[in-house]
Amino acid sequence: MLISLVRLPNDGLKFEHQYKDGELDLADRDFTLSRQVTIIGRVDRVGAEMRLRGSLTASLRRPCDRCLTDVEWPLELPFDLIYVAADKDSQRSGEVELTVNDLGISVYENDQIDLDEMVIEQLELSLPFRLLCTEDCRGLCPQCGVDLNNDKCDCQPLIDPRWEALAAVKESLEKK
Repeated sequence: MLISLVRLPNDGLKFEHQYKDGELDLADRDFTLSRQVTIIGRVDRVGAEMRLRGSLTASLRRPCDRCLTDVEWPLELPFDLIYVAADKDSQRSGEVELTVNDLGISVYENDQIDLDEMVIEQLELSLPFRLLCTEDCRGLCPQCGVDLNNDKCDCQPLIDPRWEALAAVKESLEKK
């Protein structure tokens, strides 16, 4: 979805959009959508910059990092971003150190803001570093691949050959 800034009213512009299936390009992402994304917000002119505020709701589906079971991740994300024109941003040359305030700045081109890029970026940033189906997920057996949350396996724990000497010391201490 594109927001045209050509005739942006002085008091800003409210927008609302519900993405249909396939409208967002999520190819090469490690998640899928289990509920359509809805975005509500407004864009205001602040000097030469555009301020985009609002919220988006969605529900993502991604495999658990331990057992690979699908996990639903419901989201309700507020956003408050500043957009600058691409030609204004290109005036900065050489190496530039980013500040905390620069992290909320994006660039727009051709007098329009592409909401699709922003939505995908916000969805990716919202994912936790490690997504688990439950806090005590036991994962998969590294030898036979059985889901240890549902089944038991008879596999013996593997000992890394680099630790065999230490395991032998531990075994001898336990016999005493």
